[in-house]
Amino acid sequence: MFFYYFYSIITAPGVVIHELSHTIFCLLSGVKIYKINLFKFGRIAGYVVHDEPKKVYQSFLISFGPLFINSFLALCLFSQIIPPYLNLLNIIYFWLGGAIALHAIPSTGDAQALFKATNHGFWKNPTVLIIYPFILLLYILNFFRRLHLDIIYFILLLWLGNIYLK
Repeated sequence: MFFYYFYSIITAPGVVIHELSHTIFCLLSGVKIYKINLFKFGRIAGYVVHDEPKKVYQSFLISFGPLFINSFLALCLFSQIIPPYLNLLNIIYFWLGGAIALHAIPSTGDAQALFKATNHGFWKNPTVLIIYPFILLLYILNFFRRLHLDIIYFILLLWLGNIYLK
């Protein structure tokens, strides 16, 4: 129980950025937002309640928003880590980048919302078929999240940000 609360508090900035990513893409695509909860303790750490998007691309952007924004911010933070590594600023960059990276993968709820929108849009525009592999990718990522794929993703972003973005 202690570990759960500790992990939740330490990674709370990642949840906040994740939900703000959904919010940003709702605003950019013109989808009305009804309620935002940026962080809470529980199985669902945060959420954004919004209108059902009218276009499939809106749903795609809203669902994949955290992957884009969280990954970008984590890469930017990790790229700021410089030797000597054990100083306060580097620790803050590492912590924030890690917290944000650990919540970059969209949830199963995001995949379900995209699946529903794609199914509704199929009869209007069959080209939405190209979205189904992305939905499958979200389900696979969430399945492997149980095996700590999010930690592997965090390490990958740390490596990319620290090595290639200098």
